[in-house]
Amino acid sequence: MTKTKIFMSVLMTILALIIAGCSSGASGGGGDKKDKDLVVVDWGGPYTDIHKKTVFEPFEKKYGVKVTVVTPPDVGKLKSMVESGNVEWDVVSVGDDFAIRGGREGLLEKLDFNVIKTDGLPKELVHDYAVPENVFSTVIAYNTDTFPKGEHPKNWTDVWDVKKFPGARGLYKDPMWTLEAALLADGVEPEKLYPLDVDRAFKKLDKIKDEVKVWWTAGAQPPEILATNEVPISSAWGGRITSARDGGAPVEVEFNQGLILSNSWAVPKGAPNKDLAMKFIAFSLEPKQQAALSMKYDNAPANANAVALLSDEVKNRLGLGQSSSQLDNQVYINTSWWVDNYVKVNERFQQWLLE
Repeated sequence: MTKTKIFMSVLMTILALIIAGCSSGASGGGGDKKDKDLVVVDWGGPYTDIHKKTVFEPFEKKYGVKVTVVTPPDVGKLKSMVESGNVEWDVVSVGDDFAIRGGREGLLEKLDFNVIKTDGLPKELVHDYAVPENVFSTVIAYNTDTFPKGEHPKNWTDVWDVKKFPGARGLYKDPMWTLEAALLADGVEPEKLYPLDVDRAFKKLDKIKDEVKVWWTAGAQPPEILATNEVPISSAWGGRITSARDGGAPVEVEFNQGLILSNSWAVPKGAPNKDLAMKFIAFSLEPKQQAALSMKYDNAPANANAVALLSDEVKNRLGLGQSSSQLDNQVYINTSWWVDNYVKVNERFQQWLLE
């Protein structure tokens, strides 16, 4: 081979390597592709189906990105990702209690409030590490074939009364909400719930434990067990029941003594698309998107500025602040108390379930 051919061969090899390197930088794990993908972790079911239409897809269209949805949130997996340094999620929907606890434990990114606007959000639900996306209630739910409306349990005391309202029960397999329900059933006034009298709550739970056929762990369970009448009465997340009701299931909710909490958006520590995550959260909190979700799913908007966009019919059926009589008869969960006490109370609760 002549010197000229050797030179040309080496030159072509170098050029090929340069081109390959440039191509790898553009289409591999680097900026362009990464910045156009956002992984959002949501709760699943009809809630996420509606979320996709009202928030995720409009965000994709506005920013020219792809939103990949993972369900449901798993705090244990999030913690494992952060601790291993292999974080796959960008935005996660969490309970307000974890919004506080996760920040303290170094599992979440501080939010960028230069991007995320908090106008209209309840101040008590805005944290350095999370903001409320919408508000929902854990309510008393029932099968309308067994208990026609008006003849149904109207408070937690009724739920505990198996003589007046016979049949198996369903309760959430977690102390939060469940201990509050027990204390309300025992006659504690809502304004005197906190700090929770844990011993009193467990004594009240003892009285209904044998009647609890289903300790549910996912929001999709109560509509199913109620619709089939496996249990005629259960605690449930309100929006899941009203969605099932609107789909023809013989189920209904009682908002009286509903236990109010928020879903909150958080960003895992080390999220691969942190900046895009902040834009997504900001977008989801705009009144238009907030109202669009509440029009189709019975969670109330966290942003009070969205209420003006809702019809009177929607306001009345939400039961979470748009109708004062419904709001006055519900109870806000004290998440700060739970952050300080959850671990030890949950250990006791899980042990109690085994006894």
